[in-house]
Amino acid sequence: MDIRNMSLREKALQTVVIRVDKDNFNPDKVGAAFFFGEIITDADEMGMEQARKTLRQYIDNADIPILITSDFENGCGSMLKGLTPLPYMMSLGATNSERLAYDYGKATALEARSVGANWTFSPVSDLNINPRNPLVNVRALTDDPDLGVRLLTQVVKGMQENGLAACAKHFPGDGVDYRDQHMVTTHNSLPFEEWKQKHGKVFQALIDSGVYSIMAGHITLPDYQTEIAPNGLPYPATLSKELITDLLKNEMGFEGVVVTDALGMGGFAGFYETKRKALIESFKAGCDMMLWPSPEFVDDLVEAVENGYIPMERLDDAMTRILKMKEKLGLFKGDNHAVDLTAEQKAFVKKTQKDVAEHSITLCKDKSGFFPLSPEKFRTVAVVPVTHHEPALAEAELLARRLRERGFAVDLLRTVHQEEYDAHDLILFALFSRPYRPIGFLDFQGEQAYKIARAVRHGHQKSLAVSFGSPYFGNQYYEKIPAYVNAYSMLSPSVEAFVRAACGDIPFGGFSPVKL
Repeated sequence: MDIRNMSLREKALQTVVIRVDKDNFNPDKVGAAFFFGEIITDADEMGMEQARKTLRQYIDNADIPILITSDFENGCGSMLKGLTPLPYMMSLGATNSERLAYDYGKATALEARSVGANWTFSPVSDLNINPRNPLVNVRALTDDPDLGVRLLTQVVKGMQENGLAACAKHFPGDGVDYRDQHMVTTHNSLPFEEWKQKHGKVFQALIDSGVYSIMAGHITLPDYQTEIAPNGLPYPATLSKELITDLLKNEMGFEGVVVTDALGMGGFAGFYETKRKALIESFKAGCDMMLWPSPEFVDDLVEAVENGYIPMERLDDAMTRILKMKEKLGLFKGDNHAVDLTAEQKAFVKKTQKDVAEHSITLCKDKSGFFPLSPEKFRTVAVVPVTHHEPALAEAELLARRLRERGFAVDLLRTVHQEEYDAHDLILFALFSRPYRPIGFLDFQGEQAYKIARAVRHGHQKSLAVSFGSPYFGNQYYEKIPAYVNAYSMLSPSVEAFVRAACGDIPFGGFSPVKL
């Protein structure tokens, strides 16, 4: 498509990513529509056919083919119930498998295309260097840039070879700070030369491998930046010409689409007197597409170009990038409709889910020879869930049920006292966590923390802990107990895989993808 034939307003609309409201159709002919939940909420309850019907409205309404996107970070089932959730990215890191990384991307692409989506805001390409980071954690693959390069490039390849545009996020890289971009601007505080060997190395490899898009985070890189905002802080990448135009596009050679992270987040606020002004500055800085901008943005962008504040060259550069991505996806040839999965493809997705779960289970220590577990060793088992996310209790019930099926006498206990320790041969602490379940640090507090304290005080010699979430709990809480396992993901496939590994059906095949 020739951008010379587009009106100024048509160009401005192409820079917008709206949020789909399934009950209120938005007729604006925008560049992209974000569908389903988002990573900080739960999966949408609508059925597959309703999802397809809703998306079809946006696809049919578009004069220029529209991008349909969502946060398919760990498969599509996390965004739409009825599709398949994959174990979290850190599970994939623990497999150390390039084959599974490709399959992870391919499985995501197949299910995304089955409802009409063609763009995903994933993979998360941050390095979780700080164990205290409240937002990255198991959403990231690793803290090791070399492992990140090997596996993330394969995830992207699996996505893009199967019709789904990937988006590496969050540039210039989260996981160093202990804060949350949803609330405040966060900082990648690494010296620039060290950044180039860590986050920079990962993003450069993804650029070189042809990733179609990159998400700019509300994150600074102070050692590189010289421009300071009136509030005394460096500008986040979403507002920084230094980071987006000078570093990402010019120095690193990225020719794809730069999309902002959500523009209602606290990390974007406080740099300009109004949000409307900040949005224009974000586009001027080099961001090509705006994720959920204010309703006035299109009019403001048209005015900014007309009065010369934003050069037409900047808008045309964004248009060239956006339209090129749509061409790569085949959207101008009509490849923008939902594609039914074959029975073979459905089986492939389920197998990928199972394989990643099984190959990721990591035995961190077994000083007393607990494994493999058997009713002969441990007749009575107390399963003690520790979580602040109540829905995870269903997975604790699954864990107890699977152990009962193997002949163990299992009690599922919400709390434990000395008498419970005395009455059981094994105390199995099942820890369930993930970022934003709930908002805040992943540490355990209140009664959940007290359960852990009791274990150390009363019965640590017959305690076993498995983390279906943060990999750092072993050092944080369980140094004194003899056995500890990381399973990384509070999803049923990971619970099933842990039971199989713990009982000796399969080996503990994972390794730790982060420093513990």
